[in-house]
Amino acid sequence: MKIPHVLFIAAIVVALSAPPAAQAAPASTAAPAHWIAAWYSPPFPPTSVLTWNDVRIFDHQTVRQVLRLEAGGDRLRVRLTNELGLSPVKIGSVHIALSSPNGVTEPETDHQITFDGRPDAIIPTGQALVSDPINMKTHAFDEVAISIYYPGRLAPAAHLTLVKISGHGDHGSEAILPSWTIARAPALASGVDVETDKPRHVIVAFGDSITEGAGVTPGLNLAWPEQLALRLSKDPATENLVVVNSGISGNRLLHDGAGPKALDRFERDALDIPGVTDIILLEGINDIGWAYSPDGDTGPLSVDDIIGAYKELIARAHARGLKIFGGTMTPYEGAVYYSPKGEEVREAVNKWIRTSGAFDGVIDFDSALRDPAHPLRFIGAYQFGDNLHPNDAGNTAMAEAIDLKQFAAPSGATAPMVDNPADTKPTPTKPTYACRVHKDRTGHMRRICRRLKPAAAAKTQH
Repeated sequence: MKIPHVLFIAAIVVALSAPPAAQAAPASTAAPAHWIAAWYSPPFPPTSVLTWNDVRIFDHQTVRQVLRLEAGGDRLRVRLTNELGLSPVKIGSVHIALSSPNGVTEPETDHQITFDGRPDAIIPTGQALVSDPINMKTHAFDEVAISIYYPGRLAPAAHLTLVKISGHGDHGSEAILPSWTIARAPALASGVDVETDKPRHVIVAFGDSITEGAGVTPGLNLAWPEQLALRLSKDPATENLVVVNSGISGNRLLHDGAGPKALDRFERDALDIPGVTDIILLEGINDIGWAYSPDGDTGPLSVDDIIGAYKELIARAHARGLKIFGGTMTPYEGAVYYSPKGEEVREAVNKWIRTSGAFDGVIDFDSALRDPAHPLRFIGAYQFGDNLHPNDAGNTAMAEAIDLKQFAAPSGATAPMVDNPADTKPTPTKPTYACRVHKDRTGHMRRICRRLKPAAAAKTQH
């Protein structure tokens, strides 16, 4: 099933007395712009409160999200998501500014973002909204803060991350949010693109929590894709490459749950990312783990099931003229959902990744992290403490295991660009999910969601 991508729209605005912001870039008569992704975060469906510091509802508050740009330029645009939301999202204003990692902005760099010339907008259900271009000079690895004011009471659907939430009111232009709190909450910004004077190659790291960086120190950009980006920037042969992270913690290849399954989200979260030329795929361990766990929701799967999903993703990438690299699945003995039968599947799939020749290249993450004395387990110094996720040092080892020569573009090669996504206006859809929360054998509460097929979804609405 194809999930809608970006729908550039003339923003549905609420009439305000304030004039349009002045920072929006004027139309240019110069050569066509090359827009590339400088940062990306996959959209995510609504979720219930799961931890003590979770927040899901904003009420006349400003929410500030800090992120690191992987590329710079003279202009940028911001992508807001409501693709997986269940109702329209009304925003009062959006600001962007250079920021410290703790969300204190540099006031002289503040820009108000506009949508079709207006500072406010409504994002329809099932769609995304991309801003007007903004004249704002940025460099690779700059940190920026995106501050969104919600003028009413709202529970948006977006990727969960740590954000700052203000007291009552619109405080997006202020360096320090008043009466702020930090919480894990939906962060509406799902992408930042920058304009470049020539095409650049964008590598999309596509996967689950191991790619998203679930085991690293928060706020330091130490997930392996971010560390790979730094390695590439230091080599003259690859300094023109950009890496964006399209990982979702808990994501699976074949089944919905933590976001749409990989087969469904691959187009939006990989193939359609502006400037993409290469994809690194590291996914499947959650499929294997939960398939053989008593707490799982799918039942057993086979080696051929995983390989079949890989083959489909490879074919779809190649149909777009993109390269796709396969990452071997990392050790997981001792993890909450480990089983000997699942281990057999992991080893067989890893053997296929290494030997089949189906991918354009192989990145052996498994070899980089496994203990030589106990190959089914992590090297102790490389793991987070759950026998599943690599820590800061483990992510460094993963980034260093990647042969940069695989990505060096041949002389004269250019990247396929997505300069005018406005030309594509898919019909929006409203996803429906069935969710349940239960306690697993370790005592942890787990929330499992699956997307309903249209017929089943219709039944739930009567």
